[in-house]
Amino acid sequence: MNSMLQIFLVACAILFSIFVIRLLLKNKIGERNSVIWLGGLIVILLISGNPTLFDKIARGLGIHYPPSLLFFLSSIILLTFTLYQTVQITKLSTKIKDISQYIALGCEEEQHSNIQLENELEHHANDE
Repeated sequence: MNSMLQIFLVACAILFSIFVIRLLLKNKIGERNSVIWLGGLIVILLISGNPTLFDKIARGLGIHYPPSLLFFLSSIILLTFTLYQTVQITKLSTKIKDISQYIALGCEEEQHSNIQLENELEHHANDE
């Protein structure tokens, strides 16, 4: 890998890390997700800073074309992250449903209580 490409990759990683930190400071992403993204950036910096290490790892695993290992690992990471996000969305959907039902029942009970109170006041006014 030539030095110009390494400089470009490092610059992209630094810009992306600034972007992730800005999103975190603006509360656009959570701390847990920002740690995942920043961890990925560290891996990218390590690979771009020392490409021979990645080549050695790929050869050690019996992979003759190192970019295919990178593609495979990226696919596994993205699938795992997508599964994690799906689980989080499902949990939040369940919480929203439960809260909506609680609010609906609370409003129904409040209306029922108001009707009972009006009936009692009306009954009490009729007694006088």
